[in-house]
Amino acid sequence: MKVTRFLLRHFLTGDEIFHLSRIKICSRDDISLHNHDYAEIFWIEHGNGTHLINEGKMPLNTGDLVMMRPEDQHTFCSGRQGFTMMNLAFPMKTVQYFRKRYFNGSEDFFWKKGPLPYQATLDTAVIRSITHLAEKMWKHQDSAIYLDSFLLSLFKLLLPTENQPDNQDIPAWLNNAIQQFPAQPDLFRLGARGFASICGRHIDYVNRTVRKSYNKTLSTLITELRMQFAARQLAITNSPIKSICHDCGFNNLGHFYKQFQRIYQQTPSQYREQHQRMS
Repeated sequence: MKVTRFLLRHFLTGDEIFHLSRIKICSRDDISLHNHDYAEIFWIEHGNGTHLINEGKMPLNTGDLVMMRPEDQHTFCSGRQGFTMMNLAFPMKTVQYFRKRYFNGSEDFFWKKGPLPYQATLDTAVIRSITHLAEKMWKHQDSAIYLDSFLLSLFKLLLPTENQPDNQDIPAWLNNAIQQFPAQPDLFRLGARGFASICGRHIDYVNRTVRKSYNKTLSTLITELRMQFAARQLAITNSPIKSICHDCGFNNLGHFYKQFQRIYQQTPSQYREQHQRMS
């Protein structure tokens, strides 16, 4: 079967440096068998089908994310309902830069060896989060900052986090919420309801999963995430401690001090002095 070579420059216009698109696949004729001169990430927003990849077949379902290498030869087929995916194509020099800076010697992600590329199955809430991040950069396809920011967020999502015990199978939706919650202080005052809104699940179920995964209550986890936000603000800003306390969702300054000192074994003032001291 003839293999078409796709070139990134054929998809770019003006000063664009990457190409982002949403594609509906309804039949094998929608996209020809091809390889390309660029790196590609795609994820399935909804529906299911088959990935015809390097003379093999891999099922694709909602939540699947794949990182394609340039030498991979692939196309797609689907049933009657088809499936919708988002696709990000960008220069290989970006992949090379990321490997040199963050993944030196890695054999994962774009550097995975073997006949099949890297593939991960993510919770639908996580996929929605990735789609949301991608849509934010839709109008900025001429910006390396938006591309790099998206890729860093994605890699952080896929990498094991410091909050994840080695011997536990932490659901992807919970990992995503733990990473997203400290970056959304507007949710702090909502407490468990705010955290559960990121998870896309009922509070009781989230609490049970947190207990099973971390042997702690959801309330304890949320307090720790609030304190992470506080520590970052203390280290990199000059905001008054009382304001940081309020931003963390605490009404009582004494209670804020007590929780911070319990986790960091320092008062907020001592923590700020240590981390803002010039070397």
